[in-house]
Amino acid sequence: MKKFILIAALLLPLPILAQEPPPPAPPAEQPAPPPQKMTLWDLIKVGGWAMWPLGLCSIGLVSMVIINLRMVSRRNLMPVGVVVPLRAAAEQRDVGQMYTLCRTAPNLFTNGLLPGLRKLNPDDPMASKPDMEAGIAEAVAREEAQVGFWINFLSLITGVAPMIGLLGTVSGMIGAFQKIGMGGMGKPELLAANIGEALITTAAGLIIAIPAMFAYFLFRNSLSRIVRDAEGEYSAILDALTGSGDLFAEAAAAPVENET
Repeated sequence: MKKFILIAALLLPLPILAQEPPPPAPPAEQPAPPPQKMTLWDLIKVGGWAMWPLGLCSIGLVSMVIINLRMVSRRNLMPVGVVVPLRAAAEQRDVGQMYTLCRTAPNLFTNGLLPGLRKLNPDDPMASKPDMEAGIAEAVAREEAQVGFWINFLSLITGVAPMIGLLGTVSGMIGAFQKIGMGGMGKPELLAANIGEALITTAAGLIIAIPAMFAYFLFRNSLSRIVRDAEGEYSAILDALTGSGDLFAEAAAAPVENET
């Protein structure tokens, strides 16, 4: 009896030891890393070849804005320190002083006035006024065209940048369709690069063209306003130099006699 109990006590733990250990707990899922933001260089690489000419357009835009900011200004084209002495010399009919001022301070205003002074006839200033006005108008047109030459580059950038962006868009879509034809219809990761090229180049072209358009009209209107003000100053100077303004003023101030 004692042997039976001893054998049962020895065999009782065997079923417990024969059981399989419980499966290990599944590892906790790690959080996905946050998406990284694309840098400017990454956008340029995604945009492909079209980003290089667009980069040249952006450099040209900044350069032309800086050049026109320095050139198209009243202080540069029509400085007050030159206009006021010229009007004073014209009122005194000191043509020699006007010649000296125009030669020592070359700008749009003086370069336009100088050809008109050369056509002045001291013996008959009134008769030479039409020739002076024609000479001034021709010279001012040349000066305006010379200044507008740099402004027109902004118009060129306005038209070229979107076209380059559109060409990059077409290039990206062609690459996307080629990959679709090779079996990439159900694989968007294969089409992402070409679609990104198509969208980024279009956006880059518009980003360059819109400021260029605003800058073009801003500088063009500023130049037109300066030329219009210069024409008014030319008229006042010629009236004072030829005496026509004094004659009109005397005629306006003279009393009108009543007809009897």
